[in-house]
Amino acid sequence: MKFIEEFNGLIKMLRFFVRTKNFSYIDRIGNALTYEPVEVAIKDALRDFQSIHNSAKIEDGKKVIYDKETNKPIYLPSIPSSEEVEAFLKKAKEDISYARKLAIFALTIPQKGGEE
Repeated sequence: MKFIEEFNGLIKMLRFFVRTKNFSYIDRIGNALTYEPVEVAIKDALRDFQSIHNSAKIEDGKKVIYDKETNKPIYLPSIPSSEEVEAFLKKAKEDISYARKLAIFALTIPQKGGEE
């Protein structure tokens, strides 16, 4: 699917938040009626993810954090590129349904905790 290929980095980043039971970014993006809340939610998610990424441990060449309840590893995907983020925001500004689509794919695409 073209959408998944085009915005795979954002989908994986948001999927990481789903795996860590942080649905706030998905909810804000998926429920937005206008562009501005989408832009702010993406910016906030990127800032939070960058912080997590910077403090994550590296094991076997992969960034990892551990689930607080189960102590199971959760591997972090790469940080989405600025080009991907810019392309998504442009599409979402033109058509807000792109935001809902991003949230839906992040919730439904099965992935192994960001392993690439």
